[in-house]
Amino acid sequence: MKSLLSILSLSAGLLILPISSIAQEDTGNSGSGSDEVVPQWQKDFEVLGSAKQKAYREHLREAGRLFNQKRIIEALNELGDAQSVFPNEPSALNLVGACHVEFRSFAKARDAFEQALKLQSDHLEGVEILSGEARARRIKPVLNILFNLVEMDFVTKQWADCAARIESLLPDMEPSELTMIRLLEFKYLLCKLKLGAIEEARTLAKKYDYLDDYPYYYYAQAALAYHDNDETEAERWRGTAKRVFRRPSTLAAWEDTMIEFGFVKSFYGGAP
Repeated sequence: MKSLLSILSLSAGLLILPISSIAQEDTGNSGSGSDEVVPQWQKDFEVLGSAKQKAYREHLREAGRLFNQKRIIEALNELGDAQSVFPNEPSALNLVGACHVEFRSFAKARDAFEQALKLQSDHLEGVEILSGEARARRIKPVLNILFNLVEMDFVTKQWADCAARIESLLPDMEPSELTMIRLLEFKYLLCKLKLGAIEEARTLAKKYDYLDDYPYYYYAQAALAYHDNDETEAERWRGTAKRVFRRPSTLAAWEDTMIEFGFVKSFYGGAP
């Protein structure tokens, strides 16, 4: 089932990801087998009636369009209309959370993401006894919600919780999501710095080298230099990253992460 919304890249170092939703056009069963689960909200949506399903999808699609145009208040209004048709659906809650992130209303954002996770909790029941493709199929619908909660821990400086979530999440990330994996690994390193595990952070910084296709190596070295109060060396590493990865969009999430963490001043004149 294709996701209704594209990846949403937000300010403050956040990458809030949409989740797959039955509230999109029906494309048939996404899988089969004894490990497949159907949450109650999905059963409720399937018996909602075609007219209401269509209205809901249209509201949700319009909310996504408005969000991508940074028309956040209008997006929230559209989401309200969607939820008046069908109140408990994870994709809408995920987007509600993303809207609150734009306003840096992180408590409201976390609440929305946690509601979305609760609706998808059937996917996590018994997942610990699964492995391989069966585990991957079961946990896939909740991976992006779990990622969003990592982001909430990071921006609210819940370093121990953030590190624990990342440790739990990384083994289940799809290998094709290397961009996200590297960014999570970098945030894990930053958490270790805040938790006083300095030598562990230094070891993590050596995990990849300059031959890696992602900015981790350069930003890990920059983070350690900032931690060691060597701003000149840190700026040198960030400058090298900008020469190697010439598209600003490639480094945007990494730069925003450094700003959110407090190593780099924001465009508006100070670290958060």
